[in-house]
Amino acid sequence: MKATLRYRLLIAGALIALLLLAACGKDNGTEASPSATSSAETSVPASAAASGSETPSAEQESGKRIYEHAMGSTEIPTHPQRVISIQYTGAMLALGVKPVGADDEWSVYPLLKEEWAGIEDVGDPWTGLNLEKIISLQPDLIVTHVEQTYEQLAKIAPTIFIPWLKYDVRGQIAEFGDILGKQEEAAQWLADFDAKVEATKLKAAELIGPDETVAIVNLRPTNQFIYGNSAMGGYVIYQALGLKAPETIQRDVIDQKLAMLEISEEVIGDYASADHVFLSVLEADGGKERAEEIKKSGLWAKLPAVQNNRVHDLDWDTYFTTDPLSTLKQLDAFIELLERDRG
Repeated sequence: MKATLRYRLLIAGALIALLLLAACGKDNGTEASPSATSSAETSVPASAAASGSETPSAEQESGKRIYEHAMGSTEIPTHPQRVISIQYTGAMLALGVKPVGADDEWSVYPLLKEEWAGIEDVGDPWTGLNLEKIISLQPDLIVTHVEQTYEQLAKIAPTIFIPWLKYDVRGQIAEFGDILGKQEEAAQWLADFDAKVEATKLKAAELIGPDETVAIVNLRPTNQFIYGNSAMGGYVIYQALGLKAPETIQRDVIDQKLAMLEISEEVIGDYASADHVFLSVLEADGGKERAEEIKKSGLWAKLPAVQNNRVHDLDWDTYFTTDPLSTLKQLDAFIELLERDRG
């Protein structure tokens, strides 16, 4: 029995080694990248300016460049053709680049579903990536935000690590324009995005007054959060459209550069006493029922937004994603939400 087990382990090890050798020996220049869409100018992150020791002409000749990131320096293609994306798929899709494979974490969200079609699922970054599937896709670049699996991925193909929420929408576009060799597309996308934001501001001004405040409240099965200006619609509401947060949210969340702040149920009124409350609910595992209980409480009834019928249901699946493509679509979704609630 022990000999048989050792034999099986040797065979499994040999198969994995062969897969790795196949991945290392692949021809990276066999497939062309999809056509790019638009993108625009922004302040470029520091890594976007880093080009390593090679001159531009040398990079063009070699097709390689050095990219500096949180885990060190990595030689990557100047124009990657077969990218595996862990979490950053929306930024790539915004620039017209469809990864050959991506994690499945955001594939179910409605704002990305159409563009996601055709991308191979490589597993969940938290519960387990499918490394054999990644090898079989023969990537020439892997981008990830999960430190725990970085070394495993780096053995398959050049891998860069970008911490999640390091960059906002504009920063993501500038950074991935540099990584993917899509600088012109990034500049155009950002110009189009800025124009879209300005047009949306005009519409929002007709629905929310300049002195009115807005709060984003998130109820979950066992706890609750107040969101700042980077996630759960916070980028659109506070950064892009410039809507005002109550003083407590500005002081304790936004000024502290927190994506969200966990609070006790007893102090919801201290943070949600705004003219408008945008409420998102994580309905699974009893979250929906708990939210209904809170909405029947005296604390909730005292909120100005509740008394004035200005509580807006912020769909979790629509506003959970924070990538550039989703954010662009959230601008329209936000106005549609306000217009619908106004009746």
